[in-house]
Amino acid sequence: MKFLSLRRVLAVGLLLVVLGAGLALWLVGSSFGRRHLTQLVRERLGHNSDLVLAPFEVEISPWRDFPHLTASLHHLSLTDTSYQQPVQVLRVERADMRLELSSLLRGKIRGTRLVISDVDFRERVDSLGHSWGLHGKRKSRTGSSPTLDFKMDSLIVNNFRLTTRNDYAHSSFGASVRKARLTAHLLQGVLHAGGTLDGQLDYLRNSSGAIFEREPVKAWVNYQFDFPKREGSFRRTRATLNGDTVHISGTHTATANQRAGTLMNLQFEGMQPLMEVLHIALPTNLLPYLEGAISPSKAHIRYTISGQNGPTVTTHNVLSFGLRNASLRWPDSTRRISRWDLAGTYDNGPEHSSKTTSLALQHCRIYSSAGQLDIALTVSNFDNPFVSGRLRGRAELPELAAVVSPGLWRARSGIADLDVQLHGLLPPTPGRRTPVPTTGRMSVRGGVNLRNASFVLLDRGADMSELNVRVGLQDSIWKLSNASGVLDKMRFRATATTVNLLDYLTGQYPTTMVTGNFAVDELRVARLRELLRPMPRSTPKPAATRAVARKRTSATPASRASNFGSSLFPPGMRLNVGLRCNRLVLPYDTLHQLAVTVRHDGKRVQLRNLAGRVWGGQVRGQASWPTDTIHQVSPIEFQLGVRFEAINYRNLLAKMARPAQRSGKTPSSPALRDLLLAANGHVTCDVNTLLLPVGENLRHLRFRLTKTGNRLHMPSLDFATTRGGTGHASASVRVAGSHLAAADASLDLRYAMLDVQQLLQLLASLSPEEDQRTPDVRQAERVAKRARPDTPDNSLLTSDILTAVVRVQADHVRYSAVTGSNFRLVSHLLDGEARLDECSVNAFQGRIRLRGRLLTHEGQHHHPLHVQTELQDIQLPELFAALKTMGLNVLGGDNVRGSMRCAADFHTDLDATFLPVFSETLAYLKADVRDLELLNVEALMEALKFMKEERTSHLFFEPVSTQFVLNRGQLMIPSLRLNSNLSNLEISGNYFLDGRTDLYVGLNPLQALFGDNKKRIERIQSGQLVRSSRGRPTYVNLHRSAAGSKYKVRLFKKEEQRQQQATLRQQSRDLLLSQQLDTTLRLLR
Repeated sequence: MKFLSLRRVLAVGLLLVVLGAGLALWLVGSSFGRRHLTQLVRERLGHNSDLVLAPFEVEISPWRDFPHLTASLHHLSLTDTSYQQPVQVLRVERADMRLELSSLLRGKIRGTRLVISDVDFRERVDSLGHSWGLHGKRKSRTGSSPTLDFKMDSLIVNNFRLTTRNDYAHSSFGASVRKARLTAHLLQGVLHAGGTLDGQLDYLRNSSGAIFEREPVKAWVNYQFDFPKREGSFRRTRATLNGDTVHISGTHTATANQRAGTLMNLQFEGMQPLMEVLHIALPTNLLPYLEGAISPSKAHIRYTISGQNGPTVTTHNVLSFGLRNASLRWPDSTRRISRWDLAGTYDNGPEHSSKTTSLALQHCRIYSSAGQLDIALTVSNFDNPFVSGRLRGRAELPELAAVVSPGLWRARSGIADLDVQLHGLLPPTPGRRTPVPTTGRMSVRGGVNLRNASFVLLDRGADMSELNVRVGLQDSIWKLSNASGVLDKMRFRATATTVNLLDYLTGQYPTTMVTGNFAVDELRVARLRELLRPMPRSTPKPAATRAVARKRTSATPASRASNFGSSLFPPGMRLNVGLRCNRLVLPYDTLHQLAVTVRHDGKRVQLRNLAGRVWGGQVRGQASWPTDTIHQVSPIEFQLGVRFEAINYRNLLAKMARPAQRSGKTPSSPALRDLLLAANGHVTCDVNTLLLPVGENLRHLRFRLTKTGNRLHMPSLDFATTRGGTGHASASVRVAGSHLAAADASLDLRYAMLDVQQLLQLLASLSPEEDQRTPDVRQAERVAKRARPDTPDNSLLTSDILTAVVRVQADHVRYSAVTGSNFRLVSHLLDGEARLDECSVNAFQGRIRLRGRLLTHEGQHHHPLHVQTELQDIQLPELFAALKTMGLNVLGGDNVRGSMRCAADFHTDLDATFLPVFSETLAYLKADVRDLELLNVEALMEALKFMKEERTSHLFFEPVSTQFVLNRGQLMIPSLRLNSNLSNLEISGNYFLDGRTDLYVGLNPLQALFGDNKKRIERIQSGQLVRSSRGRPTYVNLHRSAAGSKYKVRLFKKEEQRQQQATLRQQSRDLLLSQQLDTTLRLLR
């Protein structure tokens, strides 16, 4: 309440009394009286002042309240023109005073009733301390008594509005009185006033914000003002504020120098809502903690105002408050104080400013079912609050969270035992990320025991439950003993020491140091990194840092893999910890039974004594990498030893070849495969059993691998197979990002007994799963791949990036029904095909040699093969027996004798078992046959059925050279001349490997019937040429529609034979040209 303003209002009332005295003059002459009163008012209000009185109206009426006179003022307005700036300070729309006529006739003035309506009073102080108000610009004054006494039975004020604004002190005040009913009398210089006021406290604001707004006020006033002493006093005065009664007492005294202000000595005492008291008593940076809080409790307050009050000075204010059994609750159900005793004192200090303001809690006790917590606390310097105090006792966590860093966490349950001393600057409230000064930081010393604690860290959403820990506090050093709990579903145990951890997590300090030992059941790296991230600090990022951030945002998978080592730990996190966890969950992989020592000094991260299981294998070793710099990323360096007891090759291949699939919400973290491809180091790997899909497994596999930059070098890989083989390999690989760009390998295999099919199946099993694309699609993709060489291929063996040489030796070999010895193979893998540079084997009592190429990128059930083979001195019985066993409908081993030399050009397709598909086989064969004998050949016996069986069942032939064309299971014989012991035979036609036959056999019947059979056999066996028969041969057609059926024999088919022969010769020529069969057999040269 502005007492100077009330005094001025009363002064206006006094002037109205003077106005009543002038009514006597009106009795003599009303016109003269009004002029005289108007002049008197102007002189009294404008004397020795910068106040300017605006024109107003004076009205004197004997009829309005007859028999009393009524003097009225209309539109009274005062303007303060101090400092050459006019400011309206008072406006009264209407004032009516009732005067007793009898008193005027006796020369006295008695005003019995005064009604003032629509009053607007304003005061203003600018930022320089210049003030405008009813005092004008008077320099000084002394106390003097008014010349007139009066007694006012009724003083009524309607719609009084008071506003003040002090830009110097950054404060403002507004109040309004709807109606005031008072009595007042002035006697011997002492004014007594009393009555009721009904109004509202519109607002009260200071530099920190609003203290009151739109609060209803009702007051019962008993006021006295001693004009000679210039002292006002309140006695037995009370007012209602916030629905409670406050008693007001004390004095205010005007100083001789009006500019110096007023000396105050006032006291307010009563009950007030707890929340209103806390909003006044707490520093502004603690007020956000009360946001949303409600309390039904009330505090007993005693508020004293003492000292000088003026435009540029404030009073000494002391607020003492106390309460018992109070409660406080926030919107979230877990944050509450159920029972609270509190006694404290708020004091604005000797300088009467926020800098010297302090809050002292002489008694603060919080009760809970767990016990009681005593808090002794002093907060000084509200500009930069400094705290000194002690917390001691036991409390439930929800009560504790309400008073200890309430903006950082929300407690659900648990018990805390505390004995903590605080000394230092109050940390900023949540949301204000300002650096903490290096001096005056909060010192926290003591100990905290948490039992079954459950809470949430609000700024990062970290959920902690079942926490049991003993925390020793020594300023920024926290010692955690026997800690256990569950953090975001990650159960842990720990004993550790941290430095600056809280300041780091709240963004107040750039670094933190953690040492100790941790054990975790399941550690999710991505979530832990999110939980430990420091909050952003208020200082802007340098331009270079922002550029790096943009660069990392658009990073490729390979650069993200390189960055992962540096981003694994949040910036500023220093570590020296031992870690054990059952499961370490990376974005795309999981490590099991991990044990590692992690060191990070801000310059380099080191993983030592690393041991764990990944992909079913045991890993040991160490890794390190330098901390990421602004301009470049240093790769991870590692030295690892890996051992697998047994591992499935398909599963391993899937993990190594899996692309990093990411959604928009998935963190841009690489897979373990990407990390290995982006790192540098050495790996030694031992695999007891490598399980392959084809049944043959690798045993005792061991290799060494060195990674430098984009190069991988494997100097040796040794293994044994479960079928008796041994192998040695070496390789070098070039990496482009996280994909293989080129690879060169060498593989040497040695077998005592080799199954070629199984070997080929083993090599093919090293490719990915079956490709379901059609050949046309695969061919189109190969063309597109050549146009875009940077496109990665899912398969190493079937892509164009691998070049390899394979050498195989075997003492004995088997290929389907073919067996042999002294097997040698040299093959080069290049551009998705295997080139057979040399392949030889001793078989069929002779030797076989092959050269050609095998395509490897057509799928696991489709292996196109182009090969040229040379058979040297092989025995026909063994050859035909093998062919018979392979399912071909040919002569058996007991139907043929002799040897053969043959060269052939084959185009075929090997199936999943790497056997040729004869229905897809094309071939050109050129053969030399020696010592040929045919025994019990059904076709010839049917053709020579007119002869005795003992002569046709065993035929001897001269050496013969011939050529054949094989067309998808059809053996095309344009012309085959065979000189036998019976007759010279001419054979042409088609023989199908499934047994179908359409042949023409030409012979001389007379020669066959009457020739000397024994003598011809002797000549053939001795190597002498048999004389060709004269005369035209007779042609017999042999036809069979299916294997097992009888031959149909037709005689005298010379014309049919000639037509078929011509057709076969043309078809053979066309086939050789269209299928590009090589009749020169250049690969064998």
